[in-house]
Amino acid sequence: MKFDIKKTVEYWVEGATYDLETADALIQTKRYPYALFFGHLALEKILKALIVQETHKHAPYTHSLPLLASKLKISIPEEIKDKLAEFMEFHFESRYPEAERIFYKKCTEEFASQKMKEIKEVYQWLVKKLKK
Repeated sequence: MKFDIKKTVEYWVEGATYDLETADALIQTKRYPYALFFGHLALEKILKALIVQETHKHAPYTHSLPLLASKLKISIPEEIKDKLAEFMEFHFESRYPEAERIFYKKCTEEFASQKMKEIKEVYQWLVKKLKK
């Protein structure tokens, strides 16, 4: 079976869009840790779309935003790389919280809203790198 690059890129982009919308819905319902988890997932999927677009191969099986970004040939500013590394907390801590739920306590409305704003800025920067 032939690998359809265009369809695969579309698959990742559609998933990323859906997950970002889910993150917004979770912010509205005050499910802040999960909103940030879905924000991470949206970034992961848009990075995978870019990888498929550039390499014409399937994206790696990983949730690591820095690792996915490192697979790209595009020049990514250091501040975006730093944010991608920072956002890894949202993947691990929301899925595997410690007994004290430290991350959950950290996820106030103010914190989550600020981080979602940052996620959306990085997301938009990455989307602009997709070929239309």
